[in-house]
Amino acid sequence: MRRAIIIEDEKNAADLLEKMITDAEPSVEIMAKCHNLQDGIKSIRKHYPDIVFLDIEMPVHSGIELLDFLKPDEINFQIIFTTAYSEFAIRAFEMSAAGYLLKPIQEDKLKLALEKSIAHTNINPANHLPVLKNNMEQKAIKKMVIAVSNGFEIINLSDIYYLKAEGSYTQIFFKDSGSMLASKNLKHFEFILSDNKGFIRIHRSFIVNAFFIKKLLSKDGGSIVLENKTELPLSDDKIDMVLELLQNL
Repeated sequence: MRRAIIIEDEKNAADLLEKMITDAEPSVEIMAKCHNLQDGIKSIRKHYPDIVFLDIEMPVHSGIELLDFLKPDEINFQIIFTTAYSEFAIRAFEMSAAGYLLKPIQEDKLKLALEKSIAHTNINPANHLPVLKNNMEQKAIKKMVIAVSNGFEIINLSDIYYLKAEGSYTQIFFKDSGSMLASKNLKHFEFILSDNKGFIRIHRSFIVNAFFIKKLLSKDGGSIVLENKTELPLSDDKIDMVLELLQNL
C-alpha cells in the first residue's frame, strides 16, 4: 500500500479528492486530510507518507511554504500540487519538474499523476522544489530544472544561449559552450519561456536568448549572429518580432 496525505483547506474539495484517489488507485491509502499547512506538517511527521497532495492556495501559509517548515531530509515523499488554473503557475511547475493537478481535478489527469509519482519514488523532490518556490515567490521564472539520467540539473535561464529542436527532444546550448539534451520538444520550451521577454522563437527549429544577439543579417533569407559568433537561421515572419524585442530589451 502507498500512504498519502491530503493538505487542502476546503473540506469538500479534500473529501472529493480522497474519493477520486481511492477510485483511481485502491492501493493508495489516505492517512490524513489536513486543512492547513501546520496540521499537514504534523501529519507528515506522524505518518511518513509516500505521496502528499498539496494545495497551493491556502490561508495563512501557502502550500509552497512547506519547504520552510521541513528539513530536506524530511522530504522523502512525492508531492503532487493542486492549484486553480494559472498560466504562470503551469509554467512554474513545468520549469521545476514538479507534479501538479489543475482544479477542477480530472480523473485521467489524477491517474497519470499517481502513476508518475509511484514510478519516481527514488527521486527526492527536495533537490528541485526550491526552484519552484523561488520562481513562484518572485513571480518571475529565472531557473529551470531539467531531468537527467541520475536526477535533475538546475540551470539559470540567463546562461542559455539558444535551444535547438532535435525531433521530440531539445538541445540546450549555454554561454560557456556546453550543451545538454532535454527530453522535451521545442514547443514545450516555447510555452514555458513565453512569459520571459528575453526568449523568442526565431525559426521552427530554434529559440534564442535575445540578450546574446549580436547581429541580424539579411543574406540567405535572414539569420542572426550571437555573441559567440554562432549563426542561426531567421524565418521571414519572425524578423519584425525580433527587431521589436531587441528595441525593448
